[in-house]
Amino acid sequence: MIRQPLIRIAIPLALLGAGASLPSPSANAQVFNAQVFNAQVFDFGQIDSFESMGSGTQRGGAAPKTIVDDTDRHTVVITILESNTDAKISWKSADGSPQTTFIHGTTVQAFQIAGLFKIEALGDDTRSVKYGYVLLRLKNTKDRI
Repeated sequence: MIRQPLIRIAIPLALLGAGASLPSPSANAQVFNAQVFNAQVFDFGQIDSFESMGSGTQRGGAAPKTIVDDTDRHTVVITILESNTDAKISWKSADGSPQTTFIHGTTVQAFQIAGLFKIEALGDDTRSVKYGYVLLRLKNTKDRI
């Protein structure tokens, strides 16, 4: 039945969105950044399955945390819950080219990737980024309608 997979996708996305909108004690007035989904249009019909979700804290000076390292196509929805530094996001775009972006503050962003996604907190070990993510596997291009 198609409703059950949609519920498995919708509930984690709603929880991550709700978590991003809850202010932390050190949050400023801008709790939610308007850059939701990187101003990209996503075809949710391309989602094949929910793969995983998780959370963590990345400290400055630590090696980047690899969220995805395979050859499959994914959408990663990442929520920066709390941050006192910039987060450096490295990924491989759908066309295979390496990309890097920097996220400042709390936000929710989505990335369509081709198998590589890393997060790194900039600065020294007194800096950190708390994050949550949902990983969705996309259909193979040959499966597209």
